[in-house]
Amino acid sequence: MMAYRRLLIWLGRFRWFSWLTYTFIVPLDRFLYSRSGGRVSVAHIGLERPAALPTLLLTTTGRKSGQPRTTPVVYVEDGDRLVVMASNFGREHHPAWSGNLMANPNAKVRIRARERSVVATHASEEEKRALWPRLLEVYPAWEAYTHRTDRSFRAFFLEPAELVRPPT
Repeated sequence: MMAYRRLLIWLGRFRWFSWLTYTFIVPLDRFLYSRSGGRVSVAHIGLERPAALPTLLLTTTGRKSGQPRTTPVVYVEDGDRLVVMASNFGREHHPAWSGNLMANPNAKVRIRARERSVVATHASEEEKRALWPRLLEVYPAWEAYTHRTDRSFRAFFLEPAELVRPPT
């Protein structure tokens, strides 16, 4: 699996692979991950092996349509919460899922066969800077993506909904 991980990270630095990923691999991964109960993904195959890239299925509510929208996203664990980076492969605009989280922070994540409700919090620039080294450990190609665009990537903390206290 380590060779596969190295390959994914190396390919992630190339624009053509980013185009291939968001055009073909993300829809394929969404299909494989959901149909296999989380056992098959471009980022991992089988429950017994570690993932080449830790990937979850993130389901947000479309800010315009109100419909559920699901996409595979690389994540980092941070205690009880998860961190996701809205890099969009270094493209000029933010990914739709990040705009959906900005409009409605309630979402669902599926990691392998386990699904749970989460509440997203937009990370500040300071929090993102503090997390950046850990994020790059998981997916170093994010550094290459920063050179493709002038926009600042959004990062989100995804906390289990049962741990988030409602506002008083």
